[in-house]
Amino acid sequence: MKEINTNINVIGGGLIGLACAFSLLELGYKVTILEKKTKHNPKKNNSDKRTIAISEGTKQFLDQIGIWKYLIQHTEPIKNIKIIDRSPINILDFDNYRRNSNLGYIIKNRKIIDIFYQKLSKYNNLKIFNNINIQDITNNGSKVITGTNNYKIISDINIAADGKNSFVRKYLKTSFKYKTYNKKALVLTFSHSLSHNKTAYEFFFDNGPFAILPMQKDNNKNMSSIVWTNDNDYLDELLKLDEQKIIFELNKVVEPYIGRITNVYDKQLFPISAHINDKFYFKRNIYVGDSAHTVHPIAGQGWNLGMRDVKKLFNLAQKYKHLGIEIGSNMFCKEYHDSRYFDAFRLYQITDKLDGLFKNKNFFIYSTRMIGLNFIQKNKKVKNLISDFAMGI
Repeated sequence: MKEINTNINVIGGGLIGLACAFSLLELGYKVTILEKKTKHNPKKNNSDKRTIAISEGTKQFLDQIGIWKYLIQHTEPIKNIKIIDRSPINILDFDNYRRNSNLGYIIKNRKIIDIFYQKLSKYNNLKIFNNINIQDITNNGSKVITGTNNYKIISDINIAADGKNSFVRKYLKTSFKYKTYNKKALVLTFSHSLSHNKTAYEFFFDNGPFAILPMQKDNNKNMSSIVWTNDNDYLDELLKLDEQKIIFELNKVVEPYIGRITNVYDKQLFPISAHINDKFYFKRNIYVGDSAHTVHPIAGQGWNLGMRDVKKLFNLAQKYKHLGIEIGSNMFCKEYHDSRYFDAFRLYQITDKLDGLFKNKNFFIYSTRMIGLNFIQKNKKVKNLISDFAMGI
């Protein structure tokens, strides 16, 4: 079996893994990426119409590492966010005009992945291995050895970026807290008759939130995406209907704000759950993104939380390189964990409690919630604090 020596071994070639690799290559480290799927092919990626919401904080980091200038032309800025609880009279409006910046940006998954792979191809200190099945992970004290079906990767550190069903987490028996919500999220993109005016909407209904996110025009069509959380059976049955009946149901929410839906694309269902690892590291292995934590999608912050992991990893690697200390040491891994765990645990709890609060049908809770929304709507200072937290700045 061929041995490959590297500084950093990234396990997982999804968005978080690619961002990790790109940022660390910028620091001059030798990096490998292990990906279980076949080699990336942009032409085969065209059918993926899912979107990513990029917060202002994530945008600033992507700008710092030199990738944002390639992404910006493919994004749609979010200038306003409207949160509506059951009725249009219960509304919160957010904007970021005071900072002369946007609240966030929407980009297609496939576009950001294509650009990352395109830019990564220019690095001589990177090797990407596809069709990889990991067989074992061992540690000899000074190195971590990842055995695969074709190679033995010897590295200073492993970065587990292999998603919420992380093989690394299972293999290393890292314990974690887990919660299932017994609901699913319907994710789809669609064209519609009126302009969205760069506005995102989130509606709170009895069975879960319904978010509308503005996208760039496609062939001069107004485009947006939906993330709709609802009961498993309801969404399963909805997708069995023909497209016009699905559009009829969606228009009940959408039409007053961005006009009638004309076409629906790329419908997908995902089970809603959340988890957080008890530790974000184990013997020269660290967890980033969904391998470390997932949160309820109520705030649309899951990917940005993962990008905050990547930013901290980048900053630590930069510091340790300057000090001449290897990045796989227990001190490095523990410092990463200590700096990231509270932020992740806080969002894990906040999103869980928000879901419970907005689903609660108790009249007293509902009335209190309305008073709270009205107070926030009228208090600019509180609104600014909430928007800054959501933007990750």
